[in-house]
Amino acid sequence: MTELNNLIATARDMGSFSTLLDAAEKLKLIEKYSNEGLFTIFAPIESAFSPIPDEVIDESFNDRTYLLGIINYHIVEGKYNISDLEKLTEFETVSGNKLKINARDGIKIDTANIIKGDIECNNGVIHAIDEILVP
Repeated sequence: MTELNNLIATARDMGSFSTLLDAAEKLKLIEKYSNEGLFTIFAPIESAFSPIPDEVIDESFNDRTYLLGIINYHIVEGKYNISDLEKLTEFETVSGNKLKINARDGIKIDTANIIKGDIECNNGVIHAIDEILVP
């Protein structure tokens, strides 16, 4: 059986989450999500950022409080696989906000679709989503 990597190493290996990883690095969250957990991360794929102008992304990266709020809205304490999500209607993020779950016709987290779920890690799970979640 293959040994699982942590959330950060897995996200890097996948190559689909570079802006999200850049934000985690800017916020000095790499060590936390490499070593702590269990966490569920709803990770926007790179194309989720394409509708946003570069200057807006740059502004967001320069506002640490705002950026942390956005990142923390994508993370839930505990490990929730697709089979768990199908049974829930909402849960609380590490930012304290509630995420809505809709399990009709696939799994939707707020307005984002899970396009690849159950990416297993040794300290949680990643679900790739097609949009950025905004509190």
